[in-house]
Amino acid sequence: MQVIEEEPIRLTRTDDRIRDLLHLLHSLSDLQAAGSLLGWDQMTGGLPEGAGEVRAHQAATIKGLIHEQRTAARLGQLLDELEGVIEHSSFTNTDRGLVRWVRHDYEWATKLPRSLVEEMERASVISYQAWVRARATNDFASFAPHLQRTIAFQREVADHLGYQEHRYDALFDRGNPGMTSRDLERLFAPIRETSMSLLRRIQDSALGIETSFLTGNFAQEQQRALAEQLLGSIGYDFSRGGLALSPHPFTFMGLGAPQDVRLTIRSSDFLPSSMMAALHEGGHALYEQGGDKALVRTPLAHGTSSGFHESQSRLWENVIGRSEPFWHHHYQLVQQALPHPFQQISVQAFSRALNHVQASLIRVEADEVTYNLHIIIRFELEQALLDGTLAVESLPRLWKEKYRSYLGIEPESDANGVLQDVQWVSGFGSFPGLTLGNLYSAQIAHALRQQFADCDERLSRGETTFILTWLREHIHRFGSIYRANELLQHVSGEDANPQYLVTYLTEKFSRLYALL
Repeated sequence: MQVIEEEPIRLTRTDDRIRDLLHLLHSLSDLQAAGSLLGWDQMTGGLPEGAGEVRAHQAATIKGLIHEQRTAARLGQLLDELEGVIEHSSFTNTDRGLVRWVRHDYEWATKLPRSLVEEMERASVISYQAWVRARATNDFASFAPHLQRTIAFQREVADHLGYQEHRYDALFDRGNPGMTSRDLERLFAPIRETSMSLLRRIQDSALGIETSFLTGNFAQEQQRALAEQLLGSIGYDFSRGGLALSPHPFTFMGLGAPQDVRLTIRSSDFLPSSMMAALHEGGHALYEQGGDKALVRTPLAHGTSSGFHESQSRLWENVIGRSEPFWHHHYQLVQQALPHPFQQISVQAFSRALNHVQASLIRVEADEVTYNLHIIIRFELEQALLDGTLAVESLPRLWKEKYRSYLGIEPESDANGVLQDVQWVSGFGSFPGLTLGNLYSAQIAHALRQQFADCDERLSRGETTFILTWLREHIHRFGSIYRANELLQHVSGEDANPQYLVTYLTEKFSRLYALL
């Protein structure tokens, strides 16, 4: 494991091989940003409904050019040359991180034919439009052929990449290098058990929490304005970032971080949908905006893994954004934006409502206790779809069965069930990173509170800069120079440990629901 040393973040541009490598990577980064703009346009409503076919060809062409550059023979030659000397003291940890990251990407890309990459991109654009229509009309059957095609692509990708135990390992390794299904199952087991046990105890308790005031006819403009204020309050830099509306909230990370980072929210009659999405996506965006300037136009400018990225979003959304101390100061923003009904609701009642636990159907609106059960369900279904033990036509039925088993509820429609997530329009393997993010965030939050014993008092006064400064110093500025496990060791002093999340959930919700 590489030790994170206190040295300047610097690429050795005086070395001809590093300089040549950066020349190739800068061109690749620019092309990827251009491709990302096409996706931003489509997912924020800029693409006319009838333009899907031509956009699919445009996106595929750019994806093919990107693939060509990612697999260039010269890139491979430079990697071979640098790997023979990179441990020499004349090179920096930043150089080593760059070579390691590019080698991982190069090995991944060179195993996939360009024709397959282009075909998947075309299918993804068409699949997204099919998903939007299918969800709006509750018509899984119309989306099923697109999902079946995605599964076929994912199996082919996994077979090209190679794996030891499960196809899923090959796909998940893309965003979380070195982690396998077996690792996930080990880390998730105590989280699953704790979540299901807490849910049962809360359901059996006599304590109820009033939440009706969170639902109402809240104007889209007011929700967006509130989101902007919350984002600004946690340090999101609008001079280097944007905010838009989309059917599913997301952060675009390929546009040119740290200088161009954009996010979306969706408006809803359930206020936390937009409000907490702003904090969640803001956490992603802060991570991207916090990368050192030396990493611009390189792959190191982005977060080190999907799980680590999610740790930042879940930290701001849940650990901070659902805490009462945070709202002691920030609740005035809600009351100003939406005086009715919130002028009549106390901050204590508001923060308690944000932490109300109830088995629900929609993942992005789930509370902290049940959220990970939503993820584990998807993880198990993806594995079954990939290995062929689950047929696409049986997916809605098994989805309902798992929700009934894990959460005690069953969706009344596919729109609130198997069609609710956008991720399956393009591939598998992203969902487990969300629970990894919860795990990492609890571990990071523990380290943060060890550093700042007065954390809650400062939050109550409206202070958040000290948190962002600490995160930037210990996590954000490094981008993906270091592996996720190295960064977690650096921040918390140990490897991934689910006990921090188990303790956080148990203590927080036992207090809230008087279960102690």
